[in-house]
Amino acid sequence: MNSRAWPGRFDEVPWAEIATRFGELAAQHPELRPMADIADSVLACGGEHRLAGLTSMHDLVVTARPVPAHRPIEVVVVRSPSSGYVGPGGVFIEHRSGTGHDDRIHRPAAEAVPLFWRFMIEKFAVEPERPASSPGS
Repeated sequence: MNSRAWPGRFDEVPWAEIATRFGELAAQHPELRPMADIADSVLACGGEHRLAGLTSMHDLVVTARPVPAHRPIEVVVVRSPSSGYVGPGGVFIEHRSGTGHDDRIHRPAAEAVPLFWRFMIEKFAVEPERPASSPGS
């Protein structure tokens, strides 16, 4: 088996910190806006209760909660333009499985948030929560 899953401890960072960090970076480097949009979407739909995240340089690494105690840990990695995997205007998301059956997709940056949630649904069975409807709507 050739697993590229997360080999070490998964030292998660609170999503509010991740969102703040990517928001600040995106203000200085607009090509990082998709990273901030993804982090904001996790907070907007209550995903912080079902997903754990951390950053590795400018990349976002995500796994399902509870974080597995045994390694390697299955993760989804969202690559930033500074990672060398994708340039400005694009997003590169990869699933690193414990079995070695990894998935990788490159798309335009405008598709970053829907693509992220597609991976969360397919790989971790985590769907974004919809806000409750208002009475009478």
